[in-house]
Amino acid sequence: MIDSIEALREHTADTRCVLATPEDRELTDEAANSLDLTVHTAHPGPRRPMAAVVDDQISLVLQVLDEDRAHHALQLHARERGLLVIGEKKALDSIAGKIPADAGDTWTVLVELILIVARRCEEALDEIDDRCQELEAQSVGYASSPRRRTMGRLRAELFRIGETQAAQQRLLSNEEELAQSLGEDHQRLLARASAAFGANQSMTTRLYAMLGDILNEQDSVVSERLTLVATIFLPLTLATGFFGMNFQWMLDRLGSLPAFIVFGLVIPGLLTVATLVFIRRLTRSS
Repeated sequence: MIDSIEALREHTADTRCVLATPEDRELTDEAANSLDLTVHTAHPGPRRPMAAVVDDQISLVLQVLDEDRAHHALQLHARERGLLVIGEKKALDSIAGKIPADAGDTWTVLVELILIVARRCEEALDEIDDRCQELEAQSVGYASSPRRRTMGRLRAELFRIGETQAAQQRLLSNEEELAQSLGEDHQRLLARASAAFGANQSMTTRLYAMLGDILNEQDSVVSERLTLVATIFLPLTLATGFFGMNFQWMLDRLGSLPAFIVFGLVIPGLLTVATLVFIRRLTRSS
């Protein structure tokens, strides 16, 4: 793994993997020239997964997750002589040091890098899974608004990850030109990477659905509690409205303390209890 122009110049005769950031144009240009690669340095760079095979050069763009689960574009350009990887520092940190020293030829290194991208997503999804389990345990009954917002943000994050994993899996299909340009041994490794992306996509779907179920349950709890509050105040509102009318009969007869206790407290309380008992029986019968 070479990440500086000095190291590149020391290994001019060996097959190698060069890591460069988009800002390090000198290293990118010299590596491309040394490895006989055609590299387009358009700004902004590609943001969606894609693959292209031109002559005997494979160019691939993947989305890798960093430690904060943010997506970063990773460009891979490979020929028989070597591999050039271009990406932001966080993206390069996610893959640096994870390629086996005895990986073999350039195409094996390329497929190993694809597997590393898939495994990095798997690690991030394990973290999200743990967080989802924690939120599910904390959401028994009524969950606070910040907790529900956290679940909403996690769902959005899972949707984005799932779409990216599905797109990267499609790139590795046996019918795509990337797989057809590799030998059988490398195709088997590529199939493993494709299966890993597929498993990641399935996991995002499961977690997305689980959080959706929790949020639906929370909506039901909120609705039930609002209904209960409205039911409690229904007889109270009726009693208040009735006894608040300025009928002369009421003005003449309801001015004592016992009348206030009976008509202002006891009767509304009995109406509330009767309403709750009726609703409970109705709910059990249904």
